[in-house]
Amino acid sequence: MTETQHVLDEAEDDTREELLVAIADDMATLSEASEAPNDVPAASTTFSSSEVDFDSDAWLHQFIEVQGWLNIEELSADSRVAFFTALVSQLSLNPADAIEDTTGIAELTTEALAALHSRIQLAVRLQSGFLQSREQGDSLSTATEDWAAAWEEQATDDEPTNPQPVRAKAEVWPIQALAKGKLNLTPSYQRGDVWNNNDRSALIESILRGIPLPSIILLRNKAPKPREVVDGKQRLTAILRFVGTHPIARQKIEDVAEQHPDAGFDTLFHENYPAFKKLWKNKMGETLTAKVENEYYFPFRLRGSKESALIGTDLQGLKGKYYTQVKDETITVAEQELSVQELFEEPADYKIPVIEYTHAERRQIHEVFKLYNKQGVHLNAEEIRNAVYHEVELTRALLFAAGDADRRRDVSDVAPALADVAGLERISRSLTGYKFGVTRYKRTKVLAWMISVLVFDPGKPFASTATHINQMLADLQEHSGRPLLRAETIADLFTWIGRAIDLHASFDELWAAEFMGGKRSGSWQELQLVGSLVGVALATITRPDDIEDLIESKTADIRKASESRGWRRPKKTQTKDQWDYIARLARDILDTLGIDGAAASQIVRDRFGSSGYEQLQDMIVKSKDT
Repeated sequence: MTETQHVLDEAEDDTREELLVAIADDMATLSEASEAPNDVPAASTTFSSSEVDFDSDAWLHQFIEVQGWLNIEELSADSRVAFFTALVSQLSLNPADAIEDTTGIAELTTEALAALHSRIQLAVRLQSGFLQSREQGDSLSTATEDWAAAWEEQATDDEPTNPQPVRAKAEVWPIQALAKGKLNLTPSYQRGDVWNNNDRSALIESILRGIPLPSIILLRNKAPKPREVVDGKQRLTAILRFVGTHPIARQKIEDVAEQHPDAGFDTLFHENYPAFKKLWKNKMGETLTAKVENEYYFPFRLRGSKESALIGTDLQGLKGKYYTQVKDETITVAEQELSVQELFEEPADYKIPVIEYTHAERRQIHEVFKLYNKQGVHLNAEEIRNAVYHEVELTRALLFAAGDADRRRDVSDVAPALADVAGLERISRSLTGYKFGVTRYKRTKVLAWMISVLVFDPGKPFASTATHINQMLADLQEHSGRPLLRAETIADLFTWIGRAIDLHASFDELWAAEFMGGKRSGSWQELQLVGSLVGVALATITRPDDIEDLIESKTADIRKASESRGWRRPKKTQTKDQWDYIARLARDILDTLGIDGAAASQIVRDRFGSSGYEQLQDMIVKSKDT
């Protein structure tokens, strides 16, 4: 053996040892959880990292204790080789390359240990999120759904990257450049304002104390379009409102000043806001409460309560006041002595990191967001998707119909194709009524999931939910002739879907509580909801004239089926199990109603250019189909 080879062998031995120590630490962490998601058994015993013995098969049994947290199929420790073969296959490795047998005992290669380490690290992070969710008061079913969705989002990492270059600049900007720059705070993919005044005040207090802020992420468009705020909307909204320069507030003041040109609204708004509030009440007959100020995007005052971060500092005299009351106060920020007004309105030394994408294809932003997710900016699959594909009108239509778009914007501005769709608001109302949650675009996810199953055939087995929806939108983005790019087809789609959701939600006696899966009265889990919505939608498009009478005549049969074991949610929630469940459920609903699935699928194909029903049925696990 050469000296070089000896050094390489020693280095690999050190790497293996480090990986084994790290894996043992993480396995021990996973074993310590006092509760686990639904259908994930908590470890029957806890163990420390020092008790994980890689020199024997004992660690295989310990691994099986925590395997549910890794979102992998069940393993058996009856055979070491079989255990390793099944494990590395689920890690997407070739067993021939990942398992070695140089001493007569099967071992994982260093490459395989590295892959296992990555998987188990992710499991620990998602376990922490699940436990934190429970500590914050989320129900077990909600925390479970969020945990499962987090695993599902990881599947999108396997999507191919775009080889074209991305151009970006990482800079630091003074607040003044952001406050006065031309920015689009409300691109269609952005969620509404979710911060309250306490959050906004806390941010301003941080700035006044000189605490650095996280990066603002912008996407530069071709002139004359303003830059889009990809991430940082809540922070920028807080700054603009505090200093009185939010564009909605500016427009409001301009309109009022035009109605009352001699009243002095504009001057007082920028120089003496408390006096402006009195004038507003006298002239407009309206008290500017915090709620009204939020509606108009008017300034807010700093916190005056004991929660204020200014208490106990040299800045405590600022608490409880508006910007116009404190802008002349002298403070020290970033080792610069200046007035509050100079901090916000001049090119001060205090700066905010800004990442500006100057050239990036829409789909490349997906890759960018995935990178941010890994670095701690936790955008979920829906938030990423809404940004990447927001130029596709179907994306915007999904947002608006689901109720997740900024409802201050008119439908004709967000998704013009929906402007004449009757009863559109009922879709959002029904989705909310299912009680599976409304945060972080959950309604949009369910609606997009349902529609992608109905009208999109990728020509191959369905991938994960997130990837399948992305594929549908990418297909529209890349092919100009698709029917679902036409406004009249989109309107037809949402008219159909709206009616199907109405029917599904209105027949309460159809669905057994055990089938719906929620522990609260009337609450649903997403998997059962999507599967049953697909079935009802296909029935609706096939029998539009008498569908209400048909469902009413079969109510008892559907109710009985929903109480049966066959309609119970699967214990495993792997991708293939989810599609198998949705396929069987949709098929059973159609069979119960006496409707031919193939005929229904052809109607969908004729009207929308594609149908996913046949491919969905091909996802049924044949060994189960008895």
